[in-house]
Amino acid sequence: MIESSAQATSPSVPAIPLARRRGLLLSERRLLLAGLDLLAVAAAYVLAFNLRTAEVRNAGFYVPRSGTLIAVAMWLVAAQFTDAFNLRRAARVRTTLATVGTTLTISAAGMLVLFFAVPYRITRPTILIWTVCAAVMVTSVRLVYRRSLGSARLAQPIALVATPQVLETIWPDVRDAATSFYRVRQVIDPSKPEAHEKLLTLATTGNAGELVLGVRDDISRDLFASLLRCYDAGIRVRSLADLYEELTGRLLLDQLGHSWLTSLPMRSETSRLYSACKRAVDIGAGAFGLLLLGLVLPFAAPLIKADGGPLFHRQQRVGKYGHLFNLTKLRTMRVARDGDTHWTEKGDARITRAGRVLRTLHLDELPQMWSILVGDMSLIGPRPEQPHYVEKLREQIDFYNTRLTVRPGLTGWAQVNYGYGAGTDGTRVKLSYDLYYIKRQSVSLDLLIVARTAHAILSLGGR
Repeated sequence: MIESSAQATSPSVPAIPLARRRGLLLSERRLLLAGLDLLAVAAAYVLAFNLRTAEVRNAGFYVPRSGTLIAVAMWLVAAQFTDAFNLRRAARVRTTLATVGTTLTISAAGMLVLFFAVPYRITRPTILIWTVCAAVMVTSVRLVYRRSLGSARLAQPIALVATPQVLETIWPDVRDAATSFYRVRQVIDPSKPEAHEKLLTLATTGNAGELVLGVRDDISRDLFASLLRCYDAGIRVRSLADLYEELTGRLLLDQLGHSWLTSLPMRSETSRLYSACKRAVDIGAGAFGLLLLGLVLPFAAPLIKADGGPLFHRQQRVGKYGHLFNLTKLRTMRVARDGDTHWTEKGDARITRAGRVLRTLHLDELPQMWSILVGDMSLIGPRPEQPHYVEKLREQIDFYNTRLTVRPGLTGWAQVNYGYGAGTDGTRVKLSYDLYYIKRQSVSLDLLIVARTAHAILSLGGR
């Protein structure tokens, strides 16, 4: 009925053949990676079970359904914590090995906990054999995936609509992240008169599976009509900022416009259940952190005092909606002279001997649990900055004030991806991650941040 109505109202518009899509979408690549992982995990458990019980059962090959489902479920849960289906990590051998090792360790630990809860459902020797088998099989499958399904041969062909300025200043950053996932088949300059005809030709030939717009929100009516024709032909139309966001987990600040602003959640639209759960976790974490501080303080206090100066370091920081609060940390630096304030750098000479140990173990952060408990901070969010830095950065960086729409955090998406970048350039990078978190904040993203933070702590990745 819809087709006949369209034909009746627009008889002069020729039918456009649907574009034949080539290559693999990122979502398809992730699905294939997850599917291969689960097949390898399941096969490893079946093999481990039969190697362990073959002599006891004195029977043929057997598939333990419940145990296999438990192993697969544990891997899926662990994979969410370790971001195991991150395609950029899967494209490199070193990060592949690290991801498999971390995910497998968490999975095996979860299965051991389950063993003590339900001892006859899964046994410790089977878990041990499964761990070895899964390590070999999952790693092998991922390396095969990297060489075949993850190769550039299956990259999605795209057409890029962008001005020479965008190609020179912005596209190089996107290109580095898009390597092996996308290949540019055509570049169209929207400022040229022939852009309209080139887009119509693209809609007819279907030489690209996606059309990426490196332009701001305002485009001409003719260009919009051409983009609509491409969409009607089955070509996906998306922004350059959206592509970059999907590939890197950060926002492309130079391409943000009013459409991005309207995509942000309003203060009243953030899920009340999510906010309530996050606040409950903050209260629990704050109380536990203060208890841990009470255990650490008798040992840390003499070491800090031995370097001279007070035990605690207090600074005023800017919180949610510009609210000022006092942030307290265990002192790890020499007492600064008046006016001697600048960003902390890697290997900063001001760090004391005791402070180096406290920073490595992240124990200097424990007093901030009080700020979390009383609601000035959250466990997860953008790191709070000092007021004079905020005033300076507001003037230098667009959108900086947007990061103040959520509670600052003890750890955050910028910290686990970039670290403690200093200066205006480093702050811009951190802001791109902070705005990504503000836009996409959710339980799953919070869990991923917690997992990466725990990994940094356990690997002694202090600053």
